[in-house]
Amino acid sequence: MEKTDFSLSTVKGCKRWIAILLCALLLSSFIAAAISSNFGSIKIETIRIDSRGAELVGDLYYPAGTSDEDKIPAIVVAHGAGVTKNNYRSFSEELAKRGFVVLSVNGYGTGLSEFPKHDENDMGEGKYDTWTTPSGILDAVNFVRTLNFVDQDRIGICGHSQGSRRAGYSAVIDDGYYSFNDIMLNVMYDELGLTFTEDEIKENADDLAAAKLSEEELKYYELRKQQCKEIYDGTIKAVALVGGTATNCGPSQTVSVAGHDVVRNTRVNIAIIGGNYDGGVGAFPTAPDGKGYWHIDEDMQVRAWYVIDDVEGTSKAIGTIDNISSVSDSNLQAALNDRSTRIIMLNPETHSKNFFSIKTAQNVVKYFEQVFGYNNGELTDPATKPVPLNKISFYWREIFNCIAMLCMVGLLMPVAGLIIKTKFFAGCEGKNEINETEYSTKRFWIAQIIAAVGSFIAIYYINTLFAPGLPFLYFWPLFQSWYLTPIFLIILSVIGIIELVVFNVIDKKKYGKSFISGLNIKLGFVNVLKTILLSFILIFVAYLSLTLILYLFNQDYRIWMMAFEEMKVEHWRYVWRFAIIVFPFYVITGCALNYANGKKIPKWLDMVITIVFNSLGVWVLATITTIVLHATGNSISNWTSSYGFIFFVPVTVFVSRKMYQITKSVWLGAAVNSLLIGWMMVCTIGFNAYIPQNWFTNFFNI
Repeated sequence: MEKTDFSLSTVKGCKRWIAILLCALLLSSFIAAAISSNFGSIKIETIRIDSRGAELVGDLYYPAGTSDEDKIPAIVVAHGAGVTKNNYRSFSEELAKRGFVVLSVNGYGTGLSEFPKHDENDMGEGKYDTWTTPSGILDAVNFVRTLNFVDQDRIGICGHSQGSRRAGYSAVIDDGYYSFNDIMLNVMYDELGLTFTEDEIKENADDLAAAKLSEEELKYYELRKQQCKEIYDGTIKAVALVGGTATNCGPSQTVSVAGHDVVRNTRVNIAIIGGNYDGGVGAFPTAPDGKGYWHIDEDMQVRAWYVIDDVEGTSKAIGTIDNISSVSDSNLQAALNDRSTRIIMLNPETHSKNFFSIKTAQNVVKYFEQVFGYNNGELTDPATKPVPLNKISFYWREIFNCIAMLCMVGLLMPVAGLIIKTKFFAGCEGKNEINETEYSTKRFWIAQIIAAVGSFIAIYYINTLFAPGLPFLYFWPLFQSWYLTPIFLIILSVIGIIELVVFNVIDKKKYGKSFISGLNIKLGFVNVLKTILLSFILIFVAYLSLTLILYLFNQDYRIWMMAFEEMKVEHWRYVWRFAIIVFPFYVITGCALNYANGKKIPKWLDMVITIVFNSLGVWVLATITTIVLHATGNSISNWTSSYGFIFFVPVTVFVSRKMYQITKSVWLGAAVNSLLIGWMMVCTIGFNAYIPQNWFTNFFNI
């Protein structure tokens, strides 16, 4: 077979590449779906909940073959800020694989979930603060309660980062601060008119009832006890706060018990799971506030079960999660049923590593197995065996999602090559020949080093920034981490302009002419518009491929914090706004990247060197930061919102270089990159302001 059969300069070659990449994309997504569903043993459904006139969209996982005769514990998974539910498939899949019912939802205003006028904490129209709202998590819990196959007494929440705040809010609203003994004392005080001394409210309510109530009053008491117990047992039993410090559900509150003011903790079992290098989470075992909530003076023992006693203001460790079991240890069982346990588990990792971590996934699974006394062995099928903690598979699904994503990006190249051969789009191809001057080896490597240093400077700078508070609330209501990408590109553009000027001066002096014309910047206004139209067509093709794998396999394109997910129709207006912001910078960086092909080397090697050196600064800083962090405990660069740069920088470099090779112009690569990054930003990071529904959103309903 001739080389031309796979050349993007021929129609036949483009068609062959389209077929190959599409098959690889579908195969990778198929394998990812098999891993997600544990090869068919887990059923996964897209759920749309609408209890407030606004859809809350999520994925429901449960064992295949489940019926309404089963009673299975359920976990609601709450995502963090700047990411979506699909970033937390790690937790969802590993819990579901072990027999739990799992509902992972996009909070209100994220992904396909809409904003209600008022959520569980009265946030929405009139006021909205993304940091102080359950954002649909309690609504998701209430939906889970409607499922006949869910054990109503065994419901928990796992929330990461901002999701841990939302989980905490939900627990406070649902559980409150009263122990069951407090509740029964208030029944006697409020409903039967009994009074108690401060010492008596420390006693057992049943003993006081037996001593003080008449026979008829005692019957009433027992009836109310049964009713209250059913409600108490049905509240959220446990929360796993990953990458959070119980900001909302940790602090104790003053409440009234039988007319006396007392201090109580939230009545829910709490696990704090995080990283040693995760700011406040890593420091929590020694923090005065945390120790105050837990009624201890000494530093907390990591992985130890603490049982708090609010009445006496004391706490004690009764063993670790590794050496005692809730199935066999009666003290732990009693404490879990009383919702009085606290535990902290830490791993040597950072905040954003939590949901991409095998160790954290294991901790989440182990915690809920212990709290609910549950694993696969308790399903109705006695032949079903527990899945051990070391059987973690979500990483493989991420790898195949990534392969599919790379195939999607690669697919755009032959499609562009095919379309540009049509008469209408022929003008998108530059007329001037690209610069193929064979520069010296020294010049070649200087250009590569500049690219590496430039990316290092850019990523280091944005990782030291705080949100600048740019006044784009209405034009640009995205969550605040959106600003990192434009600033990264601005820095690269400044460096790129300097590089272009210097090299152009050198070329004029040495060769007597400028090679800027080879970039075909002067494509003509009409042809630039056609190029932008072509970029929209290519993004449509990319989104069409996403729609296909969503329909067939319920998968998307992702690797860690870089993802391309589905969006509502109206979200595209924010994509093009973001694209407008970054487009000029992608044009400039594209010019610097493609000014010269450099040495006479094979195109594949040129592509590899270009991608590696333009991404090297990002990769080097990430590596150095990790090494220093693990060696000293101190970070030289904050990667909380920028791990996605590790992947999208090489992807956008590839797009810029390859589109230039296809069109001999920098315009198409810049336009496609702008839309790709806009799509990635808008579909994942969500909104930082209330966005009401309107006729447009309701008309399309997607």
